[in-house]
Amino acid sequence: FSYPEMLQEGLTMRGRRSVVAALVFLLVATNAVSSFAQQRGRTDEETDRLYAELAVQVRDLERESQVLVKVARIVSPAVVHIQATKQRDSSFFRGPVEETGSGVIVKVGTPAALYVLTNRHVVEGASISGISIHLADSRVIRPSRVWEDQPSDIALLQIPIPDVSYARLGDSGKLEIGSQVLAVGSPFGLSRSVTHGIISARGRRNLPFGGRQTVINQDFLQTDAAINPGNSGGPLVNLYGEVVGINTAKIGRAHV
Repeated sequence: FSYPEMLQEGLTMRGRRSVVAALVFLLVATNAVSSFAQQRGRTDEETDRLYAELAVQVRDLERESQVLVKVARIVSPAVVHIQATKQRDSSFFRGPVEETGSGVIVKVGTPAALYVLTNRHVVEGASISGISIHLADSRVIRPSRVWEDQPSDIALLQIPIPDVSYARLGDSGKLEIGSQVLAVGSPFGLSRSVTHGIISARGRRNLPFGGRQTVINQDFLQTDAAINPGNSGGPLVNLYGEVVGINTAKIGRAHV
């Protein structure tokens, strides 16, 4: 290039850079104005529009939540709080101790009778006179008879009165990983509470249970629904309100 051509080329390149710089400045300025506009207060019309859009989008979630509300309403009256007084005689402590847990009233057998289904470890070692069943309507009763199955950690407590609510039994074999479930119980000694989750795994076996080494019939469901102290023996129910499991233990971060 000759000097005039080189000078002209240089001016042209500087002109291009100036245009690019101007465009960048314009983009930054536009974003700043947009950000300022977003920070200003919304008008009544904008607020109404956003709430209207949210109401439309949440309808499907509301339908699902109403199912959960109905399940809780059906099952909760059948859930009981259990207090069991046991005698402990060891080198560390001698005397009465109290263990609490949950249970669910079911109707089974021929002829059909009412029982509380719970974990054996909740009532293990307690006499019938030492077991109190606190019903949802605030009545307190004692079982007329108790059956225990040590290998599965299950107990049945026969109820001596007929006028109680009960829950239906379901088929846990129909549950799949991802199926929605609710865990109901009385954790921390509180009245009935409900947590929601899914089936995380099936067929859990060889799980450590501390001192309860006699739980040999292990084919557990794992759920991410919270199972807190006092939930032992409470029901795990499906979206049809049917009992498909008994909340047994929290092992690490897993609930079974």
